Amino acid sequence: MNSSASNADGSAHARGLLLDVGVVFFKSVWEIADDYERLRGLPPGTVQGRGPLGGEDALWESHYRGEITEREYWLTFAARAQERGAPLDGHPTLMRAMFQQPGIDGVRPEGLALVQACRAAGIRVGILTNELMDFQGREWVEAQPWFPWFPVLVDSSELGARKPAPEPYEVAIELMGLPAADIVFIDDNPTYVDGGLRVGLRSILLDVRDPAAAFREAAELLGLPPESIDA
Repeated sequence: MNSSASNADGSAHARGLLLDVGVVFFKSVWEIADDYERLRGLPPGTVQGRGPLGGEDALWESHYRGEITEREYWLTFAARAQERGAPLDGHPTLMRAMFQQPGIDGVRPEGLALVQACRAAGIRVGILTNELMDFQGREWVEAQPWFPWFPVLVDSSELGARKPAPEPYEVAIELMGLPAADIVFIDDNPTYVDGGLRVGLRSILLDVRDPAAAFREAAELLGLPPESIDA
């Protein structure tokens, strides 16, 4: 990759990509819920709530207004689904049961394509997440084919400080071995994006209603062609 190349605004291309996992590298639970119900033979609507993707989701509106945290939203979301009969199938959480259900492909294809393009171009890649190991379990995560692709993986649930506190970002930046301004960071939570901006990351907000837009923007900042996100 030509490190002297520049973006349209004259800034040098970034040399690193840092991704959140839930909703960014992974699809959202809202996007896989219908397939999960079908594969498990559950009545439609067993897993209720589709966040910003449509339909009534009062719990999401409560989170959007700042009345509950993102973690509280997802824990309540899961508890309500379990009350309506969503099985855990031996898993400790519904998140694991859904994403680890055979037949569910939970990785977002645009994210996968961009990571592969970065690796081919010698661009460093990493993960900065609040609860990947907590929600999915380290054993399962480390068994995934994409796990070795990320030499940097910072999980706040194991670190003791959560985004948007500065510590997780600072640890990730140090491990990436690049100045913050040389790293593109993608997250779906506006508060966490703001946290990235405060430490100097080139932070992008992913809108789950149009996730490809965030990956196109990241590809441009990294000096990669738009087709880099084509799955």
